[in-house]
Amino acid sequence: MSRSLRIVHIVGSSFAGGWAFHPLCRLRDAGHRVYLICPDDGPLPARARAADIPVRIIPFPRRIRHVHAAAAYIARVAMWLRQEQIDVVHNHLAPTNVWGRLAAYAAGIPVRLTQWPGPLPLEIPASRRIEMALAPLDSAIIAASTATRRIYEAHGVMRDRIHLIYYGFPFDPFDPTIDGSPIRREFGIAPDAPLVSMIAYFYSPLKERSLRGLNVFDGIGLKGHEILIEAAACVRETNPNARFLIVGDALMPGEAERYKQKLHRLVSDLGLQQTVIFAGKRDDVPHILAASDVVAVPSLSENVGGAVEPLLMERPVVASAVGGLPDVVRDGETGYLVPPRDPEALANALARALALPAAARRTMGRKGRAIVQELFDLRTTVRQTEQLYYDTLRTAGMRGLRWARRSQ
Repeated sequence: MSRSLRIVHIVGSSFAGGWAFHPLCRLRDAGHRVYLICPDDGPLPARARAADIPVRIIPFPRRIRHVHAAAAYIARVAMWLRQEQIDVVHNHLAPTNVWGRLAAYAAGIPVRLTQWPGPLPLEIPASRRIEMALAPLDSAIIAASTATRRIYEAHGVMRDRIHLIYYGFPFDPFDPTIDGSPIRREFGIAPDAPLVSMIAYFYSPLKERSLRGLNVFDGIGLKGHEILIEAAACVRETNPNARFLIVGDALMPGEAERYKQKLHRLVSDLGLQQTVIFAGKRDDVPHILAASDVVAVPSLSENVGGAVEPLLMERPVVASAVGGLPDVVRDGETGYLVPPRDPEALANALARALALPAAARRTMGRKGRAIVQELFDLRTTVRQTEQLYYDTLRTAGMRGLRWARRSQ
């Protein structure tokens, strides 16, 4: 039997969701000593504490140029890692993938891993340059989609150092037999009205913090809400009974809240008040999906995003052909892929999906569910991750032994 490991996951946001939380519990249940480091308190640390997972709150510097704060953070984390005799440091999200990496390297941790929840930081030139400069400090890199793996390979990271492991999660809540009719009644949507849903946080347009201050997405939000709203206007012209249910809210106040208000104004300007419904934050996502005929994922950059859960509910997905979405949205098989930032293409694909017989849509959804169950099963993904820990630790031990022999 493999020995128990002392593992710390350093996560760059206390608002990270189940993708960050569930693996901690699985690793703990497998007999490992698991810790979480976050920059501040929030939902993720609260869930970890409730699950008896030790948490340390260590704020990190928000800018690369904050040299003294960065040095203090690295020294503090490295000292703690050595004191706790940590075997594995697993980093998620920026800027943890800078500071956590450096702290783990400074502490001499034998297994140092980085995993991005999505390819966006690798798609922005400034952050990609930082990532590629620091990648050699890792024992291995985990790509959570084939798109992420391709970017690393294209920029010189050896394929044998990159391991494709998806972020798994529990499937139990996603039962395709759930009755969605109560949701339709709640929002006044007729039982036979075609319904497209979109489930995503409201992320304001992202600006690259470069010397030029370029706007990466030309004023469009990361999840592409504007694209769906404009597509809804096109769909309504030929299918006036269609309804669009937008589920989600601003993750944090400030810019995201102002962006949400901008979307409401866009709906009003296009005269879509009876067509587009803002549902706000919901805790009954499986029921929302059960009420839907088709789900839209018009993101401008994405890992697999909102495509996984609807496919588990056997609903076809129309998605942008970006990031890891093609890993699960197979064009013509589990849904349709469209160019990003193209409302007309999105509208045409949605209309095509809605025009299919219900049985044909369900066939697409079943194929999607089978793919998701194969790739995203939490037990499988955690087992793959655990095996990578052991393999990397064994390799690190062999290197240490060879170094010791050369020193004699």
